[in-house]
Amino acid sequence: MRNWGFPVGVHHLHEDTSLDFQLNRLATLGGGRLEEIRTVAPRIRDLADWKREFLALADRAISEDRSQNAAAYLRAAEFFMAPGDPDKRAAYERQAKLFRDLAAADFASGAVREVEVPYQSGHLPAWRLSVPEGVQRKGTVVVHGGFDSYAEELYGVVRCIPQAGYEAVLFEGPGQGSVIRCQGIPFTTEWERPVAAVLDHLHLDDVTLIGISLGGYLAPRAAAFLPRIPRVIAFDVCWDLFEAGLSTRPMPIRAMTRLLMGLRAGRLFDRLARRQIERDPFARWAFEHGSYVFGVERPYHYLRRMKEFTTRRISSRVTQDFLLLAGTEDHYMPLQHFHRQARALTNVRSFTGRIFTREESAHTHCQCGNLGLALNVMLDWIDERSSSRS
Repeated sequence: MRNWGFPVGVHHLHEDTSLDFQLNRLATLGGGRLEEIRTVAPRIRDLADWKREFLALADRAISEDRSQNAAAYLRAAEFFMAPGDPDKRAAYERQAKLFRDLAAADFASGAVREVEVPYQSGHLPAWRLSVPEGVQRKGTVVVHGGFDSYAEELYGVVRCIPQAGYEAVLFEGPGQGSVIRCQGIPFTTEWERPVAAVLDHLHLDDVTLIGISLGGYLAPRAAAFLPRIPRVIAFDVCWDLFEAGLSTRPMPIRAMTRLLMGLRAGRLFDRLARRQIERDPFARWAFEHGSYVFGVERPYHYLRRMKEFTTRRISSRVTQDFLLLAGTEDHYMPLQHFHRQARALTNVRSFTGRIFTREESAHTHCQCGNLGLALNVMLDWIDERSSSRS
């Protein structure tokens, strides 16, 4: 079992479940300092507090020449800023510059090559990480994020993959990172299009495709329409985005939402949603951010788009080797969705499922409490499935 050096443990940092997860994400995947995060967490009651505290932590880290921490805090601050916040773009660009400075040696040495993949009227940024000298090259792994991913955040995980002998390609697709923020290209359910663009431009064929978070829908969707991809990993499960989102809401809201969506009562739903938005700043952010990355304007249209992100109708088309991951206490994705997805993959060449537990500190979304374990499970599976096809 390889030791990648990621922190292990899930900490109780906030009473709000979603904020608690985001704070843990920042401390493990994001690059923040746990002791600093623990200090500011009690002062966060709303999104204005979140922004203020993490911008302040970023400024403090910069003054102390801690660029990695500063970049993490800027990403955290930007995450919950509304699309129209004038500070949003500046925070994003500051974290990107800090990341570039930190990774300058990797880019300068050629260990990482930056590629602009033509796509629609713009391009998809991709980073190609080569296998180090002295390590046997085994193949290529293509990685993309999900609903709210940053390539800069995922880089710390992806840069481990070449050490195991696999060239890694990390790309941002429509609706993600700089593609939505700098080019305004929103999400597409037809994820086979950006994946095909990357594979074609880089002349790749025999790859393993890993989709992270919402990528648990996006990667299987791409695989369903691109049979030339031999292996796919859903890290984690994303069976149905709309149902997963509803699962966190009280039963009356779930019932009313399903009723109004079924009746296509968009105007009435918008009125009710705006009342909730006025009372709940977190609901406001969810609707505003979701509408922004999906390229829609109304809450009703946002939910209509969410309903399109489901593998229900495409799972039977997946014919690859498939690895499905889940956590027992993922607050975004109900565990029952793991079993539904597993049953629906009726035509895969092989199926492997792995459910992570609290005892492993990997029970939360995308195993943020034990990323090293999840990475080892994925790499061991790729080794096994690649060798079985040799």
